[in-house]
Amino acid sequence: MSDRTLKRDPKICVIMSVYNGLPYLKEAVKSILNQTYKNFEFIIVDDASRDKTWQFLKSLKDKRVKLIQNKKNLGLAASLNIAIRLAQGDFIARMDADDISLSNRFEEQIKYLTKHQEIDLCGTWVTLIDDTGKIVGSKTRPTTNRQIKRTLSIYPCIIHPTFMGKRDFFVKSGGYRSEFDFTEEYDLLMRARKNFKMANLNKKLLMWRLSNSRRSISQMGLMNRLDLRIKWESIKRDGIDLFGLYGLTKMFLLTYFMPIGLKTKLARLFKIA
Repeated sequence: MSDRTLKRDPKICVIMSVYNGLPYLKEAVKSILNQTYKNFEFIIVDDASRDKTWQFLKSLKDKRVKLIQNKKNLGLAASLNIAIRLAQGDFIARMDADDISLSNRFEEQIKYLTKHQEIDLCGTWVTLIDDTGKIVGSKTRPTTNRQIKRTLSIYPCIIHPTFMGKRDFFVKSGGYRSEFDFTEEYDLLMRARKNFKMANLNKKLLMWRLSNSRRSISQMGLMNRLDLRIKWESIKRDGIDLFGLYGLTKMFLLTYFMPIGLKTKLARLFKIA
């Protein structure tokens, strides 16, 4: 699609993986089905949930919804790859099972990507909500390709559930890697940044849930080690620069020298978890 003119109303494939998604799943799904932009399919992968997630999904009557049920729990990366392989859209958009997309999210992102056809992936800014849906803050991110490429050396500066990109971005980048579950989007962004252009819309188009139970301490430790591995692989693959060296050094110190209690507080404060 990068080599031809975009259609006037390009089709989006929305991909979501869910594991034990209730009760937030219902509102997340509703926020997608109520989008003002209507030309999309919605692939939802139930990753062997043990609650009533599958029963709820089966009750959906919208023809745009396509359901897949994993026989065993595969994790987020593998489940998203299943959805990508089945995607029929010109663009692929991400959504998480506990967040809420504003009704004009797709309309705004498609408008931007159609106008700026050199951009392969775009995200958005977000509003932070707690477990009850109360607004507790917001997150902005760098907007230009140059700013994003530099900032990626430090942290994943495109928020995963706001991803919308050309199908080629996901396919030619190799999709997600299961060994990087919990940091799968950062690994994808770092592998893709040399060959693809990225942007963030300076509009808050998603309500990003900051759950009290989002990450355990052991998961946070694993995430830090995976983050460090991603940075190291990037340096070996793409070469070292000042931003890369800074990001690697900062994550090394965070992973091995910062007390876990302090890391937990910072993770919640900055929405790293």
